[in-house]
Amino acid sequence: MSVAKTAEKPNIDVVCAGIIVADVFLPPIDKLPDEGELIKIDEPAHQVGGCASNTAIALSKLGKKAGIIGMVGSDSIGEQLIELLKNERINTNAVIKTKEASTSQTIIVPVKNQDRRYIHYFGANSEISVADIDNGLHSYTFQNQKKILVFGGYLLMPNIDSKELADFFRKLKDQNYIIILDIAVTNNQTGLSDKIKAVLPFVDYFFPNVDESFQITNLEKPEDQAKCFMDWGVKAIAITCGTEGVFFKDLESVYQIEPYKIDFVDGSGSGDAFTAGMAIGISESWPTLDSLKFGAVLGASVCRGLGCNKTLFSREEALNAMSKIRVRSLA
Repeated sequence: MSVAKTAEKPNIDVVCAGIIVADVFLPPIDKLPDEGELIKIDEPAHQVGGCASNTAIALSKLGKKAGIIGMVGSDSIGEQLIELLKNERINTNAVIKTKEASTSQTIIVPVKNQDRRYIHYFGANSEISVADIDNGLHSYTFQNQKKILVFGGYLLMPNIDSKELADFFRKLKDQNYIIILDIAVTNNQTGLSDKIKAVLPFVDYFFPNVDESFQITNLEKPEDQAKCFMDWGVKAIAITCGTEGVFFKDLESVYQIEPYKIDFVDGSGSGDAFTAGMAIGISESWPTLDSLKFGAVLGASVCRGLGCNKTLFSREEALNAMSKIRVRSLA
């Protein structure tokens, strides 16, 4: 495998590490086909996706310098993803090309009046290790005092050992990094709670959705899920809850962020846009509540169209829309 190197390390604001995926978005369908049934669709859309890519693209569109750490296959799809990321002004110096697996892919199937379906091929994301991410981080320098690492897609990278990741995060905390953890899970995964417990004591912000939180904790209510994650050591938790908004808890406050109203089309990438908004607020030392509103508005904005960033609000649009977000303090 190989990783591109340059003589000078680029200055960036936020590093996004994790999964890079070739997304295939099918047009919305009225229903899933019956057994043996053929359904005609319009042309699918092909985009770069995955938690790390989506968050980095959103950050770049919103004016931040983003670098990405991840792995693609040594194939034409991988080359296309790297070019797409470069076109979004994202530094790809730490994107590894591996010959051990082809580029990861996901087929997204939106069904009318139902949650979207995903069909995922792990591919190159199965090969990336903690050592790869550690090495990739040395490809960048931070232009501001705050060093922010967004680790996206944890639990969809089977070669990432939780104890090794915990040790890596511990080392970064000693270097005053701010660590934001985002995850993605499949329905048949086991041992999730142990993998999360191992790393949360070294995580500053944890951003799962309510369904992922249920799979990890076996608790249904976001307030119970958040308490569980806090008991496991995380410092702040924001659980995205779809049409119910966002539940946030840290050591000082508890908030329910009401959803920003939009005409919903598809929710792919909404959590990653929320993460990008929070990362911007954190990097610029905003009050927590402003960061939450900004993230919530951005997360809602991408749900207005098909694709993870196609309908993302501009920074100005998101700032203006924040006043329409209602917040309930539950502390």
